[in-house]
Amino acid sequence: MKISKNQFSNEEVVLDFHEYEACEFTNCRFVVLGYGPFVLKQCEVVNCEFTFAGPAASTIQTMSTIYHSLGDQGKQLIEGTFASIRNAPTPPQA
Repeated sequence: MKISKNQFSNEEVVLDFHEYEACEFTNCRFVVLGYGPFVLKQCEVVNCEFTFAGPAASTIQTMSTIYHSLGDQGKQLIEGTFASIRNAPTPPQA
């Protein structure tokens, strides 16, 4: 669902399957569930936080377990994943 030029304040905003364009978010809590993609295009974000639930939270927990339980090999795997994310080209905006 595409949402344009809206203002959100003090709200919980589920991101999955949404495209936000030129929106303003103030004091919001973004929730990433991991069921589908989302887009934040030309949005202003002030004092907001991201939280993860569902499959997204499971992925974060899995990465944490790998990092902390598999010694240097686990740390290298997770750090390599972050390096890949940092170096990836910016995804095209819809």
